Amino acid sequence: MMNPEPTIRINVDVTNPGQFFACCGLLELASRIDRYATAYFENGQFLVAGDVQNVLGRFFECEVEVDTKSSVKSDDGADEANEKDDANPNRGRIYPMTLKHPFNLRLDWWNDGEAQAQKLKTWTAGMRVTDLLLGFHKKEKLIPSMRDHFAAAVKRNPDDWLREPWPIKEPSAFCYDSRLSRNNALDLGHTSFGTMAFSPAIDVLTLIGLQRFRPRMVEVWTRNRYFTWSQPLPVEVAAVAALGLLPHLNGTCFEFPIKPRDAQGRYKLFGHAQPVRSSHV
Repeated sequence: MMNPEPTIRINVDVTNPGQFFACCGLLELASRIDRYATAYFENGQFLVAGDVQNVLGRFFECEVEVDTKSSVKSDDGADEANEKDDANPNRGRIYPMTLKHPFNLRLDWWNDGEAQAQKLKTWTAGMRVTDLLLGFHKKEKLIPSMRDHFAAAVKRNPDDWLREPWPIKEPSAFCYDSRLSRNNALDLGHTSFGTMAFSPAIDVLTLIGLQRFRPRMVEVWTRNRYFTWSQPLPVEVAAVAALGLLPHLNGTCFEFPIKPRDAQGRYKLFGHAQPVRSSHV
């Protein structure tokens, strides 16, 4: 029997699509340890019936297996097979990854045609998706993964690790934190030249959340829709509710743009979301 009472409350700004999908990613991880894990949104918080501290601890330590044999073309036409990194053989732009025990979760949504059509893959050029979960060597120096930065954020701010921005030079931000779309240091906290402040938890958990949870694309680039939900739900039902397909559970509907950062449409980022006030969505 599912326990409807939340055990953890996480502060969340649901107008930040990265924070919303990061919460979805957290529920995904929790459900793979406790099949009775449930969660919902209420009054600026994500309420999780599950042992979040244990989930995160095991996530930070779990082995990650990289599928280096993948040769699927990315949405910008680049062939991963032509981008080998001799110093880091498991480092790749679009290599699928599997979170091993206890999660046993394959992450490869960025190679899915539907996700590519939605422009959900925000990285390109020298950025590598494996940098989010694995460190890499650069000039004989070990660069921590974004997962390592996420773990540090939990230690640094255990009560508000999802929203905390932090200046990180490497790996590059994958720009799921929509505060980056405002390009406003007052939003993000102090930044030094060339270093952006953002939440590493958002980048990592959104990558996980998008494996199952996707926004509904209303208009490519400019209108992508998601719904909060108002009752404790397991992950399978929550993914349906996030699309607005369970009206009796709907919280608020939001729409957000995906913005290119240059004239060629590269280096995309999630823009901030606005509530959809019409009753017909």
